[in-house]
Amino acid sequence: MQKSQLDYLDKIASDVKNGIEDGVGVLSTGEGLYVALAANRMDLVPGYNIAQALNRLDDGDIEELIKRWKYA
Repeated sequence: MQKSQLDYLDKIASDVKNGIEDGVGVLSTGEGLYVALAANRMDLVPGYNIAQALNRLDDGDIEELIKRWKYA
């Protein structure tokens, strides 16, 4: 994913952490998995566990996810 797309998803993940889930329903599966992992809310993507979610993301997206959210 591009930086601007990740910034957009980070905003949604931040909203989710604050109880606002409005932006989740319009996401693709991959985007939803990124948001769910970032927000620590795997319930947002039923049928996926953490390992399955990570497997769906590419290495660059996983690296960015860790860099952006490891201290959140």
